[in-house]
Order: sequence, then C-alpha cells, then structure tokens
Amino acid sequence: FSLGYVMTDEDFNILAGPTDICINPDCEWNSYVSDKILAYPMETIESSPLFPACYEEICKLFADADIAVGFSVSNDVTALRKVCERYKLSPIPYFWFDMEKVCKRANKNRGAHGLAGCVTAWCGQAPENQHRSDGVALATMHLMRAICQDSHIDAEMLITAFPECAGDTIAAQNPQKRAKNAHRGVRKRHRPRHRTKKNT
Repeated sequence: FSLGYVMTDEDFNILAGPTDICINPDCEWNSYVSDKILAYPMETIESSPLFPACYEEICKLFADADIAVGFSVSNDVTALRKVCERYKLSPIPYFWFDMEKVCKRANKNRGAHGLAGCVTAWCGQAPENQHRSDGVALATMHLMRAICQDSHIDAEMLITAFPECAGDTIAAQNPQKRAKNAHRGVRKRHRPRHRTKKNT
C-alpha cells in the first residue's frame, strides 16, 4: 500500500524525499493489517491509484539510483516482483543492499534487533515516523550513514565490504546472468547516487 523512499548522493546529502507513494492494493484487509500496520486512514489508501498507474514513476526511481538500500529487503523485493506479475508488468531491474544483514555481520552492536533497535544502537536515538514507509527509508539512511562514519568509509566501500549483503533482481529473474553479475559492484556514473527505500 505504500513505497517510501529518500534519494541521497554518495555523501548522504538528500536529493529527494523522504516521500511515500500510496498505492491501492485492491485487496481485502484483515483486522491485523488495518489496525496494526496501516499507517494511513483506510480512505486514503482506497482512494489512491492502483499499482499500474504508479509503475512508471517507480521504475524511474530505481533507474535513477545506483543501488536501493533497505532493511530486511527480501520481503520488499518479493512484493515488487509479485505485484508486477499480478498486473503483467515487466519486472523492475535494480541492485539492492540489505542493512539488516550488515548489522548482523558488523563487529559492534550485534545485540540490536530490528530497524528501530539497530538505529538506536548505531545512531544513539530511536527513529521517528517508523510506521510509515518514508520514515523507514529515512531511518535506514541514517543507519547506513552511522555505520559508514563509525568505520571511516563511504557507502560504496561499505557495499564492497559486504558483497554477501547485496543482490540484484536481474539475476533473480534470469539465472543465466547470475554468474555474470556475481562480482559486479555499484554501477558507476558521473554522479553516483544511493537511495534507501522501503515498500510494503
């Protein structure tokens, strides 16, 4: 029902967002989702456009980014793949990097769990607005920045240091390309940019 993002450059300067794209999932709601998870009034979500109307905007967001950084991204990757399949749209190609996996492998704060716990441990304060996707995206960016600052490295160096925490949807869709992309790093551009995102 929402895809939140914040676009930054390699120095974590915010270029766009944080922003939520609200989407009508066109589904039946159970009480747990509507009471515990939904961060917007039901009327807001039900009046939002269906995914196909947001597809081009979302594709452009991924195309404009070198890599999509999230926290526990497997559910997000699966959700995007399934919604594209549902509406018979082409899968969205992008590289992703999972900060949850990084936190589990880091030498510090291994006792922290979940995004809120990891952000609190690394940043010294709990994240704000963590019930909305754009809030989650911003918190993930703060977490990545804090880990980079603690290790005196930049975002690309962090991604290079933890290749097992990265992946791409291209290899997932086409296993023949998996070996070719296995050692591929962040795509180089004149002005490399990194984006944290969360979709639900």
